[in-house]
Amino acid sequence: MFTIYLNFDNKNVLLYTKDTNDTFVSKLKDKEAMNRLSGKKVLFAAGVAGVILLKAISWKSKEFSDWYVTYIFPVWLNTYARLTSLVPFSVGEIMLVLAVLITLFGIGLFVFNLLRKNKYKNGIKRFGTVYAWLVLAVSCIMTLNCSILYHASSFSEKYMALDETRKYKDALLVDASENAVARAHAGGYSKKEIALLRDFIVERCNTLAQEIARDDSGVPYYDGDLVKASADAMRMLGEDYGQLSGFYVTPKYLACSEFFSQQYIMGYYFPFSLEANINSVMYITNVAPTVCHELAHTKGFINEDDANMIGFLACINSDDPFLQYCGYLSVLSYVNNDFYESIHKDKETYQSHIRISDVVAGDNIFLTKENWTEVEKKAVVKTKTVKKVSNAFTETTLKMNGVEEGMQQYNKVVELLLNYYDGELY
Repeated sequence: MFTIYLNFDNKNVLLYTKDTNDTFVSKLKDKEAMNRLSGKKVLFAAGVAGVILLKAISWKSKEFSDWYVTYIFPVWLNTYARLTSLVPFSVGEIMLVLAVLITLFGIGLFVFNLLRKNKYKNGIKRFGTVYAWLVLAVSCIMTLNCSILYHASSFSEKYMALDETRKYKDALLVDASENAVARAHAGGYSKKEIALLRDFIVERCNTLAQEIARDDSGVPYYDGDLVKASADAMRMLGEDYGQLSGFYVTPKYLACSEFFSQQYIMGYYFPFSLEANINSVMYITNVAPTVCHELAHTKGFINEDDANMIGFLACINSDDPFLQYCGYLSVLSYVNNDFYESIHKDKETYQSHIRISDVVAGDNIFLTKENWTEVEKKAVVKTKTVKKVSNAFTETTLKMNGVEEGMQQYNKVVELLLNYYDGELY
């Protein structure tokens, strides 16, 4: 320690003391650090408030959500999504893996700190801060690329001109059931019309099944790039439906397709990376409708019934018989099951209608037996457990975004089909 004094008229005046100056500098630095910390807290709070505000406005205002989908969402598609499309693998899949690893690391660090009697408290705080910012970033991206889209106008509202008079005219005749048949009845469609739609879809499947290429064992194959052909079908559909026009991301196969197969997932839209991903293990007839379904999500149509309908339309309006077959096949189970429900599962009545050919039935599968065997061999957790957790997660996610019917939304494609063929089949 040293001290400097100045002497004025035999009076010593303290000019500098090392200890006092160091204390002053230290306090100054502490104040600057506190200001930076306060600034970060304000920024974080603003981010949280922004996410909440966007969600609240989108829930309350369809006009805002439609404006966002029309003018803002395409910005992310034409910038960020173009970059992720350049990467040959699924960026979203990598992000999911990293999210799991980071979370597990945090849990491990917390437990280790407890075992070491809180010796790494500062490290825990730093990790917690970083993790909180990551959660905020994910929440923001999910809001911008997913949540708001749920509250925009649906494909049917924009392009299918639903007949409101027909939609409600027979509503009083419907029982309390929540299945798609009851909803179709509420839409004014009779059992006869559901039967006509079902028989039309079956007839198209039976016919087109004979026109596609098959190997010696009868398994369909496609001579060319099926993923590219499917994306091209979506671009062609964009000529009729404006929101589907413009740039398309590059669809990618999932690296962990076996795990997604356990969840019975054919494709996945990753909001984090704006990617359309598809299962590489599933049967070939599922590829084209799934590519189109996931690409529909990247164009702002987030509802599953909309995406199912768009995938169907893209395929059947293609000049390619293989895509047409896959398109009709993609809705066969939905329509056939609802028809069966509408006749109260009466087998005699069911058998009086056009029969689904054995070839079509054989093509209308998710995975082959051989592929299921491979999936089960690689499974870390039982498929039954994985599917149960996945269904619960999907159901919760949909309902949290305002989709009251949850996973039943997939089945609502039957209503859209009934409306689409209104005036053509009946």
